[in-house]
Amino acid sequence: MKSELHPTRLNVVIPCHNCGDYIGECLDSLKAQTFTDWTALIANDCSNDHTIETAKAYLDDPRITLRNGSERQWLMGNTVAALRSLDIKPNHVIAILDGDDWLHPTCLEKIWEQHCQGFDLVYTNDDIQGQGHTIGRPFIRSAAARTQAWGFSHIRSFKGYLFNQLADENFRDQEGMYFRAAGDLSLYIPMAELAGPDKIQFIDEPLYHYRIHEKCNFKVMRDEQLRNNWDIRSRPPLFRQTTHFDFIQTITDLEKSDIAAAAREARKRYPLPYSVNVLHRIKQDQIDSWRPYHDLWIEEGVYFSCEIVSNGEAES
Repeated sequence: MKSELHPTRLNVVIPCHNCGDYIGECLDSLKAQTFTDWTALIANDCSNDHTIETAKAYLDDPRITLRNGSERQWLMGNTVAALRSLDIKPNHVIAILDGDDWLHPTCLEKIWEQHCQGFDLVYTNDDIQGQGHTIGRPFIRSAAARTQAWGFSHIRSFKGYLFNQLADENFRDQEGMYFRAAGDLSLYIPMAELAGPDKIQFIDEPLYHYRIHEKCNFKVMRDEQLRNNWDIRSRPPLFRQTTHFDFIQTITDLEKSDIAAAAREARKRYPLPYSVNVLHRIKQDQIDSWRPYHDLWIEEGVYFSCEIVSNGEAES
């Protein structure tokens, strides 16, 4: 069985601004990955140092392309513009690699393996330069995403359908500007809500090197970072998405007393973390009696929806 969301492509997006001293090491680590079937987009946010000149030396690799922004967009605006420039399909995997950081050799291989196993938001632990600790931790299934301590350490990766469902307002502050600091929260907290906790996987290995330097946001924009953090966390949560599923299981002639059994059968056939849409086919005159039972989650990762049929043909 191959899921509808089984990954077919890995895109690495590399946002950078004045990363001339670091982008070479970043790209060298990408080219050294044990997993080689990737493409990378360097998203240059109007650097005024030697970032472009250094990056251009890597464009002889056909997997690597360069995008130069026409005006300064800061981290979130630059990242969103880069993502939108790609033809992202629902089952494409996107990983974000900051231009001043670098990857350990098996990083992409290990996140790809987890996406192939049915997880849709995958992140690893990291090693933080000069620090004896990390922020990485498993997602807390019993707590709402906006109410738990930040644990989405680098590298972070996600299936394309999650990003494609996010409205632009998620990435903007109360003045309508793209977040300049704490933008990571505006991307990954909503995607965690859309994905649901059983689709989130933490790889507890330091597969990403986070570099500390004087231009890091937490040093130069700390107050703004804290304000944005609170702004993002205080916004209404998103409901778990019901548009994309790993599998669809069609069912007819169902009794209401058998809904729980149908959920268990679907879960047994398609184990977690796969998501399942149990599509119940009914006739037009059954709509009212079934209305309270449809469009609900009936098991972990199992959704119960409705399709109206007439003479055996689907009307909607």
